[in-house]
Amino acid sequence: MTIKAQRITDSIAHHAEGPVWWAATGRLRFVDMLHGAIIEIDDDGGHQRLEVPSRIASMLRPRVGGGAVVGLENGIGLARQEDLSDLEQIVTLFEDSGLRTNEGGCDPQGRLWLGDMAYEKTEGASSVYRWDGPGTEPQTAWDGATIANGIGWSPDGDLAYWNDTPTGQITVFDHDPERGPVDPRAFVRTPEDAGHPDGLTVDAEGGIWTALNGGSAVHRYSPEGELTEVIELPVRQITACTFGGPDLDRLFITTSRENLPDDEEPAAGSIYAVEPGVRGMQPLAFGG
Repeated sequence: MTIKAQRITDSIAHHAEGPVWWAATGRLRFVDMLHGAIIEIDDDGGHQRLEVPSRIASMLRPRVGGGAVVGLENGIGLARQEDLSDLEQIVTLFEDSGLRTNEGGCDPQGRLWLGDMAYEKTEGASSVYRWDGPGTEPQTAWDGATIANGIGWSPDGDLAYWNDTPTGQITVFDHDPERGPVDPRAFVRTPEDAGHPDGLTVDAEGGIWTALNGGSAVHRYSPEGELTEVIELPVRQITACTFGGPDLDRLFITTSRENLPDDEEPAAGSIYAVEPGVRGMQPLAFGG
């Protein structure tokens, strides 16, 4: 089935990414990744913008007990306040100025999994890090990727899904409660002309929704890997998606203006939404 998404904001971000439904405020939050900001939108399409202490804000997730964990250019920030006014960098992942963090998420055990990438998008330069929280050291979980991107878990927590964008492949892992994602294998390879898998989310029925950057669409795949839904958008650079709303029945979709001239695709950088007929899950929170 094909559905057209509806635009619900103006073009309010340069590179909107990492959307997450924020239960504490009942609103959608996402990052303006390359401009170092977090944006929260109102019901009427208005928005508030918070600049972070970094030129990159790559992802955010709620924190158990309040606040947030935030991916920054070369590390991880924590806040205890819901308005993130006390956000500060706690962990440095790397010193290489040619790298930046890029997307991540929390597993059912409350650990953070955060990827990086080279500014030059160098093949094989990307890694994924695991961090259990304050008092622990981050670990390199796996490496050899190029653009480590969206990650999410099945409703029962037994599987993890992850995108390395240039490969055109969604990878599935078994999820071990102690070790995290293990035994990676191909789940779906998207057609070359369909765009590249970017951010992803998993619905309550186990369906995997992936944004297709360059493809003007979001695809849903069943747990068996069958394409079951296509969400069409009028802009090309689709970056990520998440479920939200009081009933978690709206799919919110972020888009990007990266490398676009001012007079091209004026709706890029907006947020879109659709009600696809399935519900999502509450975002997994950071336990540290």
